[in-house]
Amino acid sequence: MERSNTRGQSTGPSNSLVQIMRRYPLFFFFLIVLGLTWLYELIVYGILHLPEFSIGRAFILGPTLAAFIMTSVTEGRTGVLRLLRRYVLWRVGIPWYLFVLLGIPALVLLGFFVLPRAVAAFRAPAPAFVLSYFQWYIVIFFGVSLFEEPGWRGFALPRLQQRSGPLVGTLLLGVLWAFWHLPLLLFVPGYDRAGTGFVGIMIPFVGLIIGTVALAVIITWVFNNARGSLLLVMLLHTSYDTALVTVLPKLFPSLPATPLINFLVNLNIAFVVVALLIIATTRGRLSYQRYLRETALPAPGTDQVQKPGTAGTAL
Repeated sequence: MERSNTRGQSTGPSNSLVQIMRRYPLFFFFLIVLGLTWLYELIVYGILHLPEFSIGRAFILGPTLAAFIMTSVTEGRTGVLRLLRRYVLWRVGIPWYLFVLLGIPALVLLGFFVLPRAVAAFRAPAPAFVLSYFQWYIVIFFGVSLFEEPGWRGFALPRLQQRSGPLVGTLLLGVLWAFWHLPLLLFVPGYDRAGTGFVGIMIPFVGLIIGTVALAVIITWVFNNARGSLLLVMLLHTSYDTALVTVLPKLFPSLPATPLINFLVNLNIAFVVVALLIIATTRGRLSYQRYLRETALPAPGTDQVQKPGTAGTAL
């Protein structure tokens, strides 16, 4: 899938597992994330039939676990510390915080209003709405985003951008990110508005794929403009999930749960439009050149620092 530069490291036998993992870090990252997560969900949800909000939620650890395993294998202790520092990279400019904290929920709300019969189904929020939003925001940040984003954007995205380019790499990541959720739609009744049977599951899943790819484009654009800040993309992810999954649907209590509505909710047309605008205005670069200018990318497989703007031979 990709090759990694391993000069300067003591690797042992050329056919050892560690050596192979260093040569193909992206392949093994996704193998760990998808393989372990799907196996875990098959056992917990498909066989044991535990409820979604139980110890079964431990599947969320997959992306972060894979990120730290593969970072340790490919970059050693220096790479792990570099990854941890990006958790607290907060100096990224106030406009980006406004977009992440206010703009993302506004886009989710706009996506609801364009649904059929949504205007008639809308109910003004109660006074406790803000408190409910804040409470869910904290839960999702520490229970979801904190464990997903170090994998998707902390480990995979920089390598995919360098290997395949920002647009193709982001599209690939978005598709794999959506498929990571597939067992939940299969085994957890009603997850992401999934119905029953092949059609009832596949229609919202197709919407989920398109919506996740659109969200991935927006996250990559923010990530590249925020010097690779994991904090900011965690906040963006949290804003999206809090608005789409937990709070804003309560403003539309009588919205029918038809296959078309479920498809459009997961798709979220507002995010698709914004993603297309970002692709068009950046000519598919998603501000990647700014990311290269403002960061020193680690040379994969070494503890050296790669000069900004220099494409690595492999990731």
